[in-house]
Amino acid sequence: MTQATEGTARYRIRHEGQTSPWMTAEQLKQATLLGQVPPEAMVQPSGRSEWIQASTIKGLEFPPPSEPKKETPESGDHHPRFKTMRELLANFLHLPVSINLRQADHFDEAELLLCCEDHFEVNLPRLKTRAFVPYARIRAIASIELEEGGNQYRDTHKVRIEVEACQAFTATGD
Repeated sequence: MTQATEGTARYRIRHEGQTSPWMTAEQLKQATLLGQVPPEAMVQPSGRSEWIQASTIKGLEFPPPSEPKKETPESGDHHPRFKTMRELLANFLHLPVSINLRQADHFDEAELLLCCEDHFEVNLPRLKTRAFVPYARIRAIASIELEEGGNQYRDTHKVRIEVEACQAFTATGD
């Protein structure tokens, strides 16, 4: 990497018109290994104005490209299989999700920001809050099919995450 992998080095990613929040070097490495950052994405180190193509940064490893799947009439009816909850959630990075962090029966709209080793992060714009949620708190994940079409699974589905309600939100009085 261009800066030390430990310490205060921070990076953000720009890809397909979206810019990620700042992340540590370790989070950047993990995101590339998970396939969340493609080699053609642009990376900006903190304190610098220029953007660098991810594939040119030393220390980043990208998964091998997968073979394109052949479309058959029956394959369009099946949704993809995800090995882990993290893999499923990573498919919806920077997209809206519904989550019930404050109350068991109330779902707020959030943006899925980051999927880490043991937790995921969401932004709750209405509450002006960013939450770090351990995977262990997840009770269920529903993938809801949308009416409108799209080319990717993430274009045709919305994720609803049911978690154990968090006591941190009860003190705010909303």
